[in-house]
Amino acid sequence: MLKKWVTRFAITCAIGVGLIAGTGSAASAGDTWLILSDIDGREVGAMQHIDSNDSFRVYDSNADGRSVEGCLQALTPSAWVTLRCKNNDSGAGTYESFSYDVLTGIQYRMRLCNALVPCAYQAFNE
Repeated sequence: MLKKWVTRFAITCAIGVGLIAGTGSAASAGDTWLILSDIDGREVGAMQHIDSNDSFRVYDSNADGRSVEGCLQALTPSAWVTLRCKNNDSGAGTYESFSYDVLTGIQYRMRLCNALVPCAYQAFNE
């Protein structure tokens, strides 16, 4: 019984992450959002790239006592490389921010993680 429940849980998580990761498309300009949801569809956190000043905000959306970490990554010929991260441990309803000069011609992605759910990703470029 437990094995069956764990299998269902894992499949549901994988599908949820696939839906979250697949719903967005790469943006050539403008703000980009990434939403992290739990298995029941409740928002756990969010990350925003504000194109006008190349700043990033990491939102904690859930009062569960767990922080949310948002990272900016760039694609190199061999792998995704993490450029900058910000952990939001300020509490639900708050955001932490950081800046990074996003350059034209490089593929970037945001990664958003929480201890309770798998990480979500959103690709974008300038």
